[in-house]
Amino acid sequence: MTLEELMKRIHLPQAACETLWEERISEKEYKVWKDKFYQDIKQFIREWKEIDERLAWALEFYLKLAVDTYEEYQRKGYADQVFDQTFYDITIWCDECYKKHGVYGLEELWWLGLSVKMGLFRLGRLQFEPMLVQKDMKGEGQEILEGTKALNVHIPAGEPLGYEECQESFDQALEFFGEEYRVFVCDSWLLSPHLQEILPDTSNILRFQKLFCVTEVGYPYPQAEQRIFGEALEDKRNYPEDTSLQRKAKEYVLSGRDLGIGVGFFSR
Repeated sequence: MTLEELMKRIHLPQAACETLWEERISEKEYKVWKDKFYQDIKQFIREWKEIDERLAWALEFYLKLAVDTYEEYQRKGYADQVFDQTFYDITIWCDECYKKHGVYGLEELWWLGLSVKMGLFRLGRLQFEPMLVQKDMKGEGQEILEGTKALNVHIPAGEPLGYEECQESFDQALEFFGEEYRVFVCDSWLLSPHLQEILPDTSNILRFQKLFCVTEVGYPYPQAEQRIFGEALEDKRNYPEDTSLQRKAKEYVLSGRDLGIGVGFFSR
């Protein structure tokens, strides 16, 4: 696969593609940085922060990593559709970078590294990350023990959270990962029970949430505000009110409350 083929397959915006016509990273430099990426991602990111035009540089670098990863997909016999869906995440985060900085590039390097290292796969609407449960999870007569193999569920931005589409993703995950991965866990604002205070019962978000046994709710940072409004603002009166969810969430946080982040699981 060439870089041009990859950009077409993941529907990278034409304007972003044009920024790559002038190559920033030589083959020799790429090999050096690729070694750093695989050896120590944290050190890699620290050094990346010192690069001029680092956002655009990262876009080119991660596209080249994705091209290399495609070869591994082929060796393992994974479907092209899975590759295309998984690496569409580059396009999502490239668009996000442009909205925030006015530059086509990337800054979610650790997160995108999971896909490059084949630790994260998108199967339909949802993304799945194989993991071991870190601590016992109990609720509603169910118990998942520490060390159990599970799939950590992530919800990419950019599309409605259709209930049927999510069910199809769970079915695909069981087929893709095998019978040993029958437990799904999720750590997200979408699992916050507080959403039941502002959303109707027919909401797709609540239908998704009710699939899980929610075991705890935390408030480490305003993830809900980041996802609903695009960023978390100090002055919450400046949040937009373009959707009913935004209007209700804004009213909620202006009252001094925090939607929080729910943690939950279910087994199929």
